[in-house]
Amino acid sequence: MDSISDSLTQENIPCLSISVYHPEDKKEDVFGFITFNEPQTYEAYEIVTFGRKNTCNFQLKHERASRLQFHLEALIGADCSDLQFEIKNLSNRFALYINGNKLSYLQKQLLPCKSVVHFTEFQFLLEHVGGDSVSKFEVVIQKGTPSPHLKMDARYPTRSEAPYSKCQHDPREPIEVDEDLDQYMLS
Repeated sequence: MDSISDSLTQENIPCLSISVYHPEDKKEDVFGFITFNEPQTYEAYEIVTFGRKNTCNFQLKHERASRLQFHLEALIGADCSDLQFEIKNLSNRFALYINGNKLSYLQKQLLPCKSVVHFTEFQFLLEHVGGDSVSKFEVVIQKGTPSPHLKMDARYPTRSEAPYSKCQHDPREPIEVDEDLDQYMLS
């Protein structure tokens, strides 16, 4: 009887599903500190960080990631009672792009339900799956494949070059994002 009442009162926890990709991952184990395909639960007030620093929730092992690259924060919007997520660029070295829109140092933006986030050669597909709970959320990381919207030259641009000068798509211009966005990164 208790299991029936538990299942009736159990909250559905919102989830951020994140597919990650870097072209050098197989060679350099860029995501070596990340545990894949295991949900990690956070309290809604906790901030989830990505970067090279060993205190980050998701540590990136690559010189082209800043010590603190970006963070994700849950919030409840004025016009919505569900958890939403905001992303903030913590890197003074590298701009962050969300669906092609530039986010400079210390700028933040509300994330749409599906978005492609990238900086340098890193690509992340974030998909927010809603839930009932406003007190906690889960993050699940899996390996992905490159997004066709973000094909980049294999060489790294130097700091003196225009950023992303070898992209097929200029990240300063908006890109059209359709419902099938996840097919581009999920393996």
